[in-house]
Amino acid sequence: MNPTKHLGDIQSLVAALKRQQTITVVVGVVAALLVVLVMGKTHTVILEPPTRSKAIAVVGDRVDAAWLEEMGAWVAHMMLDASPASLVWQQEQVLRWTHPSVHGQLQQDMAVQAKRLVESNAATVFWLQQVAPDPEHRRVVLVGLLDTYVNGAKVAGASRNVSYLAGFESRGGRMLLKQWSEVPGDDIWLARLQERLAKEQQTKERTAKERQAKDLPADASREDAGP
Repeated sequence: MNPTKHLGDIQSLVAALKRQQTITVVVGVVAALLVVLVMGKTHTVILEPPTRSKAIAVVGDRVDAAWLEEMGAWVAHMMLDASPASLVWQQEQVLRWTHPSVHGQLQQDMAVQAKRLVESNAATVFWLQQVAPDPEHRRVVLVGLLDTYVNGAKVAGASRNVSYLAGFESRGGRMLLKQWSEVPGDDIWLARLQERLAKEQQTKERTAKERQAKDLPADASREDAGP
């Protein structure tokens, strides 16, 4: 055995072990930092209603206005676009998204509605006209016209303007239906919310016009001003 070669092999092995230990320590430190960052960060979770037409998001236990609009409209149509042939299936879909604390009561209310429609061979159609979301309280109001049909014919004088409130609560990573009830159209909260939404829309339109005016070329501005 060559003593010099043997010593060199041992030194190489020791150096390799030290490098491995260093890498292990660095990886452990990085992993610990990642854990701290993940635990201290608020996650944005995309939570989709059964159907949707726009991007929606849930941050912590808060939802944005788009989520409320999408989910509220879906619940309204499932509950109010009702006929004896489709009502049972529609109610089953809504119950899958219902909070356990109100599941039993809502199911009973649905049974009463189903019995009434089946016995009279009636159907209802909801024409959604306005959606008023309130992200701060995780609720949304659906305003529209409700028509009633019996034996396939529209009932004269039965059409009425209605407003329904859908409230939601987070449970197990899902935002579930916690409240569904008809509310007065002249409700103070609803009136204030509609007024606020109207003002926000006016502000958006005014801002868009101002930006459009700023983007006009200088020659176009002179032409508008005249000679």
